[in-house]
Amino acid sequence: MEEKITKIIFVLITLALMNEMSIKVLAKESNKRRFRDKTGGFRKNICDVTDRESKVHCYCENSRELKNATKAECWVFNSGILKDDVIWQSFASQPALKTLSFSIRVDGTLNYIPSKALHYLKDLRSLTIRYAAITDITPYAFNNLTNLTEIILPQNEIETFHQHAFAHLPNLTLINLEDNTITEIGTEVFYDLPELQKIIFTKNNISSIADGAFQYLYKLLDLFLNRNNIFRMNRHTFDGLANLRKLDLRQNHIHNLTEFTFAELWNLQELLLGKNYLKYVSERAFDGLSQLRKLSLDDNKLVTLPSGLFAGVRGLISLDLRSNELYTLTLDNIKPILDNLKSQNSNLLLQDNNFVCDCRMKWIHTLRNETQSQNTILALDNVTCNMDPTVVSTAYSKMFHVIEYKRDRHHGISQADDKINISVSQYINISERENSHKAKYSDRKSPTKLPLTRTFFTIPPENLPCPREVTKTTEVPQIVMDPVMPLQNKIKTNRHQEMNSARSIKIVTILLFYVPVLCTFV
Repeated sequence: MEEKITKIIFVLITLALMNEMSIKVLAKESNKRRFRDKTGGFRKNICDVTDRESKVHCYCENSRELKNATKAECWVFNSGILKDDVIWQSFASQPALKTLSFSIRVDGTLNYIPSKALHYLKDLRSLTIRYAAITDITPYAFNNLTNLTEIILPQNEIETFHQHAFAHLPNLTLINLEDNTITEIGTEVFYDLPELQKIIFTKNNISSIADGAFQYLYKLLDLFLNRNNIFRMNRHTFDGLANLRKLDLRQNHIHNLTEFTFAELWNLQELLLGKNYLKYVSERAFDGLSQLRKLSLDDNKLVTLPSGLFAGVRGLISLDLRSNELYTLTLDNIKPILDNLKSQNSNLLLQDNNFVCDCRMKWIHTLRNETQSQNTILALDNVTCNMDPTVVSTAYSKMFHVIEYKRDRHHGISQADDKINISVSQYINISERENSHKAKYSDRKSPTKLPLTRTFFTIPPENLPCPREVTKTTEVPQIVMDPVMPLQNKIKTNRHQEMNSARSIKIVTILLFYVPVLCTFV
């Protein structure tokens, strides 16, 4: 009896264990089914992919658990990866991702935007892709990412955009396309981006911008187009950018600015045009920029500026004109903004130009004494100017020339002063010596007259000469002197007296020779 009871208990225990095992198996299968549903049919968590065969490895920063990761950094390996590769489905395992970046390794390639993976990431805020080979961006490449705030795509060899490449992204504020090979910005590339505030096109090959390319970007604040090949712009290039605050066009190939080029940029505060090839700027090029505070025109080819150039930018407090070829900057040029440049926050940079030291720039003395800006004072202290080559004293060479001239002539001319009875042969010798002396100095190559550079503030304002066109017609033209070398006039006077003395000796000698001859005939 006991044996039967034992067998029954054994059977019951066995059945219980088998039942428990079957329950666990069913639960495991159920979990697998649920996981497949969550991951789009693929069985791997993107944060757990570690096998060497995989072409994408991701490091999830804060959590690797299913649906918990919010930030992932991914690397693409192992040559090419197809658009419909099953690895993209594994991103469904982390739908809470807010920050996602892809870096393509040397042994990997990616030539498209991975829209298949992005499809599962409805909460994504920031997307970064670097070192890919994405030659073009197709329409709606970032479709349905309604929470996306920034797209960062530097160094991806991007060349072209299709229309609506960036479209229907209601929260997007930043697009960074730096260091690609973009050649043109067409129309309707940027569409329905109501919150976009900043676009970076730095270091591309852009040479053409279609009229109205930015017409839908009415909230854009910063536009960086520096380090490109832009050479032409017109009044419609920046249509739609009424709220733009900063426009960076440095290091392009712009040769001229026509009238009303920036007329649509009513709220622009900072305009950077340095390191171009600007030679001509229309007097009305900056018309409409009533809010402009900073203007950079440094490192260009400007020789002169229209007198009314700054009349339309009367709020300007920072002006950079360094490293141009300007020969003057008159009070008429600067008068519309002169009072602004006296404020503590102002900035006026004029170094490394070809300014001529004359009275047209006398206003700089006044500004330096009245401005409260230390930056402006320091900058003005380093302004240099050139004495006009026709005015500049080459006193050192002239002094040497006069001394040498007097020494060469001493024995011939001074003796003629002492001896009145001079023979024809002596006269001929003196004449030959005189002619040889002239030939000696006429054959000598005259030194090139180079401008004499001065620090502007070493010249007192009252000593600044006025060019002839500035002098009033009723005034006697001012005698122009080099204020640093006042010996010039004295040297000229001594030399003039010496030459007159030589001429007198010649006349006396000729008379002494011919008078006795005439007397014999009488």
